[in-house]
Amino acid sequence: MRTYNRYILALATVLLLTTIGLAATGEIRLDFYYTIYLIECLILTSLFSHVDTRAQRGLNIVSYLLLAGFGFIVLETVAEILLGTSML
Repeated sequence: MRTYNRYILALATVLLLTTIGLAATGEIRLDFYYTIYLIECLILTSLFSHVDTRAQRGLNIVSYLLLAGFGFIVLETVAEILLGTSML
């Protein structure tokens, strides 16, 4: 099996198990899910960093987009604290 395919399979498995675990514990905060998914994605990407150069560029783009989403969550949380209201 190609390394890239193993990466996709590992990522899908980890995210599925995380979703099941968080849902079983009753977690309902979307930002918490997103943060956990982001951490798992970045860890798996670093573990599979030996994928070919073209695939690595694509994975880097995905990582940057995920980090931008995390930045939005942080900004939303800061605004919620400062303004006392939820934006979402």
